Amino acid sequence: MPIKEKKRIQVQVDKDLANDTEKILNELGMTPTTAITLLYKQIAADGAFPFRPALSASEKATLQFLKETEDTPVTTFTTDEEVQDWLDDPDED
Repeated sequence: MPIKEKKRIQVQVDKDLANDTEKILNELGMTPTTAITLLYKQIAADGAFPFRPALSASEKATLQFLKETEDTPVTTFTTDEEVQDWLDDPDED
């Protein structure tokens, strides 16, 4: 049986997410390479993701919050004195 040629795929993933996922994969007796290979095989076999990518309720809420607050005025301070003046100003909301 001929040996299949390999291709290296490099991705950057949030460190905490990677660590958490690798702990779970380890408990399942899998490596990240095995998990990614399984994902790729399923995509190749079905021509689609094996799950429906969707935002979680929390992610949807975050996006809605960002949309609703995008026009909120922002005050930028460069010194401690500016912060204190702003805090002491009775007309500031």
